[in-house]
Amino acid sequence: AVPEGAAERPRGPAAAPSDRKEVKVVIVGDGGCGKTSLLMVYAKGSFPEQYAPSVFEKYTTSVTVGRKEVTLNLYDTAGQEDYDRLRPLSYQNTNVVLICYDVMNPTSYENVAAKWYPEVNHFCQGVPLVLIGCKTDLRKDKEQLRKLRAAKQEPITYTQGEAACKEINAKIYLECSAKCCENIENVFKEATAIALSAMKHQKRKVCSVL
Repeated sequence: AVPEGAAERPRGPAAAPSDRKEVKVVIVGDGGCGKTSLLMVYAKGSFPEQYAPSVFEKYTTSVTVGRKEVTLNLYDTAGQEDYDRLRPLSYQNTNVVLICYDVMNPTSYENVAAKWYPEVNHFCQGVPLVLIGCKTDLRKDKEQLRKLRAAKQEPITYTQGEAACKEINAKIYLECSAKCCENIENVFKEATAIALSAMKHQKRKVCSVL
């Protein structure tokens, strides 16, 4: 059953219960960087036109990786400092963390290494990370470019994203646009595959310890 307030995507044919794996995905990043839009477009198929800060939302959906159907439990978190003490409650038993930033907001990019990586590494040590550059459609938005340049800033490039990915030791760097539905499915397929691989490795490690 899907918890109250959670969204569920249409599923394909049901897999046998024993075959179905569950993956917990937690998504973090500065407030307003595009986390919720990314999740809403993927889980519900709709782009939120108005910005409303999330406190804590859970969406349940499913994805097929290879020939396996996987249940994804997606946890959206609040990026605002007011929630710094509450946010760690969502980190328990996480299988993969998506760290997001806005490619048009250099501060959100800097906070990947300054704030989000240290926090996630503290609460989810050993959990694989995926770095996501959001709002790529705005790189061509004249108004947004004008504002950035007025502040003597430039959009964050793909190369800078890859550099941050290496710096925080994330498994992969991906970019997407929730507004244009670009690369959204791929973000979650890649994240799921990375989580499943880590879970398999963890299982082997536990077996070898026993």
